[in-house]
Amino acid sequence: MKDLSVIIVNYRGWERLEKCLSSLCNIDDNRFIFEVIVIDNQSNDGRLSEFVKLFPQIDFITNSGNNGFANGCNLGAARSTGSSLLFLNPDTTVTADALFDMLEEVRVRPQNSIVTCRQVKEDGSNDRPYGKFLSAMTLTGWQRAIYRMFSGKIEDAISQTKHYIYPDWVSGSVLMIRRESFFRLGKWDEDYWMYFEDVDLCRRAVENNGEIVYLKSAVVRHTHGGSSRINREVTVVTKTEVHISRHVYISKHENFGKAILMHTILILNNMVLGLIPALIGLPLFFVKSFGVNSLTYFRLMNYYLSVISSGTWLSHRSVKYPNQTILK
Repeated sequence: MKDLSVIIVNYRGWERLEKCLSSLCNIDDNRFIFEVIVIDNQSNDGRLSEFVKLFPQIDFITNSGNNGFANGCNLGAARSTGSSLLFLNPDTTVTADALFDMLEEVRVRPQNSIVTCRQVKEDGSNDRPYGKFLSAMTLTGWQRAIYRMFSGKIEDAISQTKHYIYPDWVSGSVLMIRRESFFRLGKWDEDYWMYFEDVDLCRRAVENNGEIVYLKSAVVRHTHGGSSRINREVTVVTKTEVHISRHVYISKHENFGKAILMHTILILNNMVLGLIPALIGLPLFFVKSFGVNSLTYFRLMNYYLSVISSGTWLSHRSVKYPNQTILK
């Protein structure tokens, strides 16, 4: 068994993926043995065969469709042989030291623990790939602004030391976990098509006595938006799915009364406060940002109507739709 399996889910993010794979293929380190598995979520643009030839040492798998991040990650994990798993975005570049430091960290942490590291943007600034779990007081931008006025920054409530940060959750863009812990926790939840599946996995880890650890000393470079900003349509889809996944997360992890409150806040925020920018966007539809606001609003309206008819908060893009039958 190898020490580490690096699992990457790709959808038409070829330019960034090439840089990511090149950084991995350039690693020659006797401290650990690793493999790289790329799941292509059926990009269907003719580039996959090119990459298979360009990187013969990497295992490429074609998914049955654009089935989402969680589904792609689980497919890669099923194919993997590493004693630890690193789920990595294709718009990242890594070093041997970063991989080794995270690997050493996950080995000494309790079972079900999850480790990430510092992520640096293109401009050299630090990203913040972690946070606190959602609450009824921090669901929306205006709520978080009010919270900061009276309680300070949400981030200030996160415990940290000189070398570590201990948040509630870390981003799935760079997420390492022991193989046995990953499967014990039930893998990624494929009810999510994209977004909040990482928060969900971290919550299950915490509920099973795992630690969520951000390692300050290790660094991965992360250039955002590889596959989520291809064009306006893709931008609308991803913006819509962020809101949908919040609802899915709430339905899974909050009790009935709190879930109803949080669902209601989100619906009012999206449908009432979102109406003005949506209406402004109609006559300015040709301007990308305005058109995105309008399209996102009407996609969400359609989603809320489908929730009533289908009885599930799941996105229709989820591979599990419409298998949920009870609203919470």
